[in-house]
Amino acid sequence: MRRNTTTWGMVAASGALALTLAACGGDTPEVEEPTTTSDADAGSDDGAETTEDTDTGAETDAGAETDDAEETTETEEPATGGEAAAGEEIDPADFVEMLKSPGMENMTTFTMDMDMQIEGQGITMAGKADLSGDAPAMDITMEMPGMGNIQMVMVDGNAYIAMPPMTEEGQFIQMPLEDIMGEDADEFTNQVDMTSQWDDWEAGAQKVTFVGPEDVDGETLNKYELLLDTTAIESEDTAGLPGELTYFVWLDDQNFMRQVTFEIEGAQTVMKMEGWGEPVDITAPTNIMEMPGGMPTSP
Repeated sequence: MRRNTTTWGMVAASGALALTLAACGGDTPEVEEPTTTSDADAGSDDGAETTEDTDTGAETDAGAETDDAEETTETEEPATGGEAAAGEEIDPADFVEMLKSPGMENMTTFTMDMDMQIEGQGITMAGKADLSGDAPAMDITMEMPGMGNIQMVMVDGNAYIAMPPMTEEGQFIQMPLEDIMGEDADEFTNQVDMTSQWDDWEAGAQKVTFVGPEDVDGETLNKYELLLDTTAIESEDTAGLPGELTYFVWLDDQNFMRQVTFEIEGAQTVMKMEGWGEPVDITAPTNIMEMPGGMPTSP
């Protein structure tokens, strides 16, 4: 099965999963009407706010710093984007090779922070992932309007959800991921691997430009602008997307992807990643409770 390689599908899928679980326990909480509207550029959204860990066997280790992306400023240091000078276009195939140059074996683990702004309301996600085994493992904490903090641990095809008030403090419900996501379960796990979209970037990129070095959270990163033609990508997952998408991508001096920003239909997203290839500890919680409403958890 070909991996889903469009945008950050994990974000949408995680939100959908949380809403599905909320529906199992009762009425889905209503999202409050926004009091402000965000008209900021996708590259100037607030970074993801790291939420506090829940006391479980799986520590959520969201190491990426989450300073305001608006503070990302250009430096006066010489451009270091490979052979390119600031403002120079790069062949999309060369850019993808640059992304892969650290070695895929060094990109199976990472920590991430995400902030999505939709009509003035924010959804944040922080967590870690290990893609080295047969089944992806994740430990993420989300904060959604009207729902508060939600923690999901995904190990060996099972999802463990802590979502007060549906779950008691410190308790999780357990269900097979396929029971929650149905036919989308495989798509959900495939979308976890953020590196898997790069082939589509190569196929659909109209233009890649090295913008220049910028300071991000006190570190000099190389910024690139990628204009993507979604109609050139052979994937069902591009349905409903605009014909063109613009990504801003920041790489460190080893070409590890460290920050990505984009906007789709007014939803502005900032993602920060770090700790590529470093060990992460993701284990299934042991404090399991029965599904609200009398539905037993999976054995």
